[in-house]
Amino acid sequence: MFKFAKIIDDKTKLCEVGTGTNKVFYQTIGMIEQDVEQSYDGRWYLKGYAPQKALEELKIEKRAEINAARDVAEQSGFEYMGKVFDSDPISCQRMSCAAQAMSVLPASEDNKITWTCQDNTTIDLNAQELLGLVGALAAWSNSCHIKATALKEQIENCQSIEDLAKITWNGEV
Repeated sequence: MFKFAKIIDDKTKLCEVGTGTNKVFYQTIGMIEQDVEQSYDGRWYLKGYAPQKALEELKIEKRAEINAARDVAEQSGFEYMGKVFDSDPISCQRMSCAAQAMSVLPASEDNKITWTCQDNTTIDLNAQELLGLVGALAAWSNSCHIKATALKEQIENCQSIEDLAKITWNGEV
């Protein structure tokens, strides 16, 4: 991008850049319009000279990005019995407690719990179905972690910043 700038380090091409609109002022202090870019640390350089983060540092950031995406996906809900169930920490705890409580009750058609799904519809679940719900939750969580582990393995194997940038969660598990 073109901005009024003055090179302050001839070796690195580090620049002082005018960020305002007073062109006359910038010209009086020796700045000229130049194609500049901002580096990752916020400093300005002539275009093509801005230092890049090291690949290893970018890998650390990418792993954190994948972990965050995994957590969002894991807690966004999962499907069971044709319904989408919440999978945030409180919902997970409720599912586990309900399955445990229902498992100690005598088996009966009357022993059901009405569960509110993510879309606010309800479904009646017996003890066996509640255990299945907990199992489906565990399988969902596991699939999110398997995907994250595979992506982090790809990150470790990256040899370039360009290849690293291609690795994304992409929303599918």
